[in-house]
Amino acid sequence: MLHRHTLGSIPAKPHTVFRDAEGRLLMEQMVTREGFDGPFTILYYRVPPTDEFEVQRLELPGFCPFELVEDQPLCRRHIRPQDLPPGGDFLTGRRTLLVNDNLRLSACKPTEPAGRFFSNGDGDELWFVTHGSGHIESVYGVLPFREHDYVLIPKSTPYRLHLDGHRGTLLVFEGRPRLGIPSAYRNAWGQLTDYAPYTHRDFRVPAELLRYEPARHGAAPFEIVAKVGDRLTVHRYKHFPLDVVGWDGALYPVALNIHDFQPKTGLVHLPPTIHTTFAGDGFVVCSFVPRMTDFHEQAIPCPYGHASVDMDEVMYYVNGNFTSRRGIENESISLHPYGVPHGPHPGAYEKSIGTRRSDELAVMCDAYSRFRLTTVAASLEDAAYHRTWVGQDGASQWT
Repeated sequence: MLHRHTLGSIPAKPHTVFRDAEGRLLMEQMVTREGFDGPFTILYYRVPPTDEFEVQRLELPGFCPFELVEDQPLCRRHIRPQDLPPGGDFLTGRRTLLVNDNLRLSACKPTEPAGRFFSNGDGDELWFVTHGSGHIESVYGVLPFREHDYVLIPKSTPYRLHLDGHRGTLLVFEGRPRLGIPSAYRNAWGQLTDYAPYTHRDFRVPAELLRYEPARHGAAPFEIVAKVGDRLTVHRYKHFPLDVVGWDGALYPVALNIHDFQPKTGLVHLPPTIHTTFAGDGFVVCSFVPRMTDFHEQAIPCPYGHASVDMDEVMYYVNGNFTSRRGIENESISLHPYGVPHGPHPGAYEKSIGTRRSDELAVMCDAYSRFRLTTVAASLEDAAYHRTWVGQDGASQWT
């Protein structure tokens, strides 16, 4: 999804005999996208990854399956995942909050060590690490991550997410069928252009293969939880199913720190599209990082009022001073749906005149398909948010 990478041992040519040091024939597996027309990676296994002996249904209520609210009136919304009780691991502690045709948005606040491996066959996953650090164990190897990292995991990748101290705060985007780097940031040869908001050097990739260790991975049977069609199944193996000697290709997990995103500033306020970091079918994920504000002498740095008549806007507030909003805290999520205009809270617009720097840190998602709240999100909602632009009597002193 970024560029070709190689890790471990591979033969000189694909689809040829390849044996390990003991002379055992290794099994080649291709992971392909769009049939055989998209990006792909070739892995070499000691034991075929098809060697499973049992499949069983699994339910993790709140994540999969989730329940949508039956009645969702059109209004601006404030969801407070900071009030979500911590618990579980990276999989069992995950809770789906917002759903549309192309996305699942979840929150996760683990307190337990990672258990079973997980493979999401419904789409690519993008984790944002609000708090915490750790590493990803996957079929592609080990990838460390730190606070404020994005971790992009390709569709159907078997992995586990380990947090240092088994604690952290995470936001998860599941993009269907894909989520990755916008094509506008690549040249005709696939390289990131010099005017992209990040470089190839900013992305970190797995640096070592995953080695089976009984103390870390236990004994047989080994389990991978697979998700397809928003249903979970547990697949059991008598061998360690991620035993790979090497791979090469363009599909593998990567990490990018949000602070490595290079913001743009204009003479006057630029649209939020300039903050686009990742994109999928019908949506984008944007990064708002500390930056210099607009430099026209009469510029108004605070975002102008906006009627986005085709897209829902979700904002996840990470840190800093959110000048256009009040009543919003770190980890808050605002949903401004199409059909209702939104804009800065009273006083914020005029107060921003003359400021020279913004210190907000936030992740935004704009999507063409309408977001629906789950019952978990509804239980975390600040129901008074829609009226915070006016007083109790409906009056507003907007400047």
